[in-house]
Amino acid sequence: MIDIYKCFNITSKHASVFLDEKFSKFELCSGHRVFVKRIYENPGITRDQIKNIAHVHASNVTRAIDYMEEKGYITKVLKEDDKRICLLFPTEKLKEVYDVLIEAEKEWTSIITEGLTEEELAMYKKFLSISTELSVKYVHKK
Repeated sequence: MIDIYKCFNITSKHASVFLDEKFSKFELCSGHRVFVKRIYENPGITRDQIKNIAHVHASNVTRAIDYMEEKGYITKVLKEDDKRICLLFPTEKLKEVYDVLIEAEKEWTSIITEGLTEEELAMYKKFLSISTELSVKYVHKK
């Protein structure tokens, strides 16, 4: 019998190793993936919005954002009408990282779905999406 939990765990760990290799030249790691993607695709996004998307602890969001700002990948701007809220914007430097990320995601998907037909790939993506939604629903009691 297949151990689904083990499969998710191993695939996730190996995806992190793969992305760590791609990000190493930028002094970033796979843990920065969600920040690179969300900030680049949504200029002006807030920390709370990223926290809710990434499902990570607020302190990890703050640490990653501060690091990325220090390295010159993002800028933080206080919201005009509420100075407690910080808006996050990509810099030109983040564009190169984003492009590498998109290619890495395509490459990794190709690696882990090698040999699947288009129909099987569509089903695989659908089932992963359902599993993700159910896990979020369970953990967050939505």
